[in-house]
Amino acid sequence: MKAKRERIADAKKILKMYGYYTDNLWHIDDVKQNHKVDDDTAYEILDSTLNLDWTIETIFDIIDEKAKDIVSED
Repeated sequence: MKAKRERIADAKKILKMYGYYTDNLWHIDDVKQNHKVDDDTAYEILDSTLNLDWTIETIFDIIDEKAKDIVSED
């Protein structure tokens, strides 16, 4: 189990080094903790949720708001 966690941590470090945000990743267990579904269905739920136009637009709107707040503080 430790080797698995280390591999995940290493993968996150590499992605972060290339500019990807890795501090908030979703896992199929986030779905399965509240719903009795198999791994594939849990992944499908995550995929459809995170790829909704509403989800993407909302994230970009909040990024814009936070960027304005941070830039105006400088």
